[in-house]
Amino acid sequence: TIIIRVYEVRIDLLRAVIKGADGTPYHDGLFFFDFAKYHTHGLRINPNLYDDGKTCLSLLCTWRGSGVENWQPGKSTMLEVLLLIQGLIFNAEPYYNEPGYESSKASHHGRQQSKYYSENMFLL
Repeated sequence: TIIIRVYEVRIDLLRAVIKGADGTPYHDGLFFFDFAKYHTHGLRINPNLYDDGKTCLSLLCTWRGSGVENWQPGKSTMLEVLLLIQGLIFNAEPYYNEPGYESSKASHHGRQQSKYYSENMFLL
């Protein structure tokens, strides 16, 4: 679920609420963004969401990307950004969002670290 509130006369004031999906450590949580600053309340619950409110996505030009991964004026949309946040950030195994950690998916240690990370995110 994604809920968007926008002021038609001030398009720069856009708030989105994303509900965490079932099967993820974020399930049933409500996550607020004043586009595209995340309200952290002092918690870093994902490698892509910083405690200063920065949301790290190549589409937002806050991470390196190429071609269609980057914002394309006239083509990219706010809906695209919100769906990426919902699908890529609030996923079932956020531990692997950290650069370099995806390669540890095949190892017992990596799976244990991912489980521990997800449990901590759920508690936060």
